[in-house]
Formats: sequence, structure tokens, C-alpha cells
Amino acid sequence: MKVTTFSELTIDGKLTLTRGGSSKALFDFYGAEMGRWFHAQRAAHDAIMVGAGTVRADDPELTVRHVAGPSPLRVIPTNDGAIPPSSHILTDGRPTLFAIPAALSAEVRTRLSTHDGIAFMECGAMTVDLRLLTQGLARRGIGSLMVEGGSRILHGLFAARLVNRIVIKHIPVIAGATDAPTYLEGASMDLSRWQVVEWMVIGNVGVAIYEKKED
Repeated sequence: MKVTTFSELTIDGKLTLTRGGSSKALFDFYGAEMGRWFHAQRAAHDAIMVGAGTVRADDPELTVRHVAGPSPLRVIPTNDGAIPPSSHILTDGRPTLFAIPAALSAEVRTRLSTHDGIAFMECGAMTVDLRLLTQGLARRGIGSLMVEGGSRILHGLFAARLVNRIVIKHIPVIAGATDAPTYLEGASMDLSRWQVVEWMVIGNVGVAIYEKKED
């Protein structure tokens, strides 16, 4: 299975304009052309993943809307099932797969499964193991996974060496907030090398696509 991460970065390398802010604020700088391109990328993938933190902060729909095409399966890894009951992913009835640890209580599972379209996949004992998650998706026939998560889930994927492709949308604005989250946050990890395989400007946004450079 091929894992591709998609991220918006400001000129000063921030994922949001402020600490704790929603990444949706960056969409204001997209323009219609970039919106259509981005949703076409969603339609081209079998599944789309964000972390539970992104669900709580942004309440994303994770669907294809601005172009014709199928919406991918939504995948949400969560250790505790702390998903707001009003979230789009719970209320719109579209297929959503929660990647959970075996230790997640029956009470939480029942609360989430009362909503239409919800399924579970156990990926680890006490916490979600992202490697087991990708293996489980592959067994379900998922060939391509689009990841739109924040710095924590990105760090986990890179630390586990699960990322095949990186897409960076360079938003032409300077956040100026020193405490806003950067692309990767958390413990240090081994150096990984990437090469640009494609560069384009869509609307007013530069898009760089990287693939892993072989050592």
C-alpha cells in the first residue's frame, strides 16, 4: 500500500496560523483551482486518514466535493475514542473506519457504533500501532492512503518509515506565530532523504511532491 501525506505549510513552515488553530484557516488562501485539484487527489485515493486531534480541532468532512469522483474511506486512529458526537464523521452516515487498540472499552465502542457507517479495526494492544494499521488496510484491499493529519500523526508515520510520498502545498502567507505547530513535532528520528519529483503552481499555491531518495 502506498502512503502519501498532504500538508499545507506557510512560508515560515507552520501547519496553522496559531497554536491550537484550525488548519482550515489556510484554505482561505487556496482559490477555486487549488480546491478542485486537492479534491481530485482525494478522489484518486482509496482511503483518507487524519488523527482524532484533527477531528476535534477541525471537524473535517474528508469527502470529495469540488469535483466528480468517489469519496475515499475515512480512517481515524484513536486510542481513547474521544470523538465529539456532533462531528461530521459520525453524523453524515458515510463509511468511517476507526483504528483502535484492543484495550478500548466496550462502552466507547458502543457509543461510536450507534452512528451509521462506523466500523472498527484493532491495531495494537494499548495504543494504535500505525504499522499494524497500514497492514490491516492493505488486507482490506486499500492500495493508496492519503494522510491529511497534523504533526503528531505525521511524526508517527515518518518514524515508522511508512511514508512513500510527500505533497506540500506552500501557502503564500507568513504565520508569524513562533508557537504554531511545525511540519513535524516530537522526539527526534533518523535522517530521511527525499527528492523532488514534481513541482507546480496551482492558482497562487506552489505544490512540491517528494519521493523517498534511495541511499
